[in-house]
Amino acid sequence: TSKEVTNSSSGNLNLFKVDKVEKSSGSKSAPNFFWTETGSQVSLKDLKGKVILVNLWATWCGPCIREMPDLSKISEELKDKNFKMLGINIFQQEKSKKVEDFLNSNPVSYTILDGNQEVVDAFSDADGKPIEAVPTTFIIDKSGKIAETIIGGRDKETFLKIINKYLN
Repeated sequence: TSKEVTNSSSGNLNLFKVDKVEKSSGSKSAPNFFWTETGSQVSLKDLKGKVILVNLWATWCGPCIREMPDLSKISEELKDKNFKMLGINIFQQEKSKKVEDFLNSNPVSYTILDGNQEVVDAFSDADGKPIEAVPTTFIIDKSGKIAETIIGGRDKETFLKIINKYLN
């Protein structure tokens, strides 16, 4: 079950739960995963034809938190392009803040999915190597292939340089 959370200061919190994960169909093919948004099921495959940035992060990860404002700016700047950004919270820890609470104090302009180990495993399989650090960011090209894997935090300019290679 998905929960949409409304936040009075920034309007709507785009936070959804990953409902289902399908393994990748082959090397470097992005795995497909599903979430429910405004009553309809949405999947990564529905976004085919767009360049997609998938950012795996955690509420306790300093570099993840530092790059979120830049990711928000990129999401805003590219919203009229063939581009979609998804943040997937992974690695829940007992002492970490709930994603909802975290996003209330650190609002972002892009969709956040509350992920699980299944998502991590599916991306590890698709990419051919384990995900060992957050943030790990995947750039998925218009055909649904993982074009780039970026481990560690980056700044806005670096992300835009990479994204623009696939947008054009």
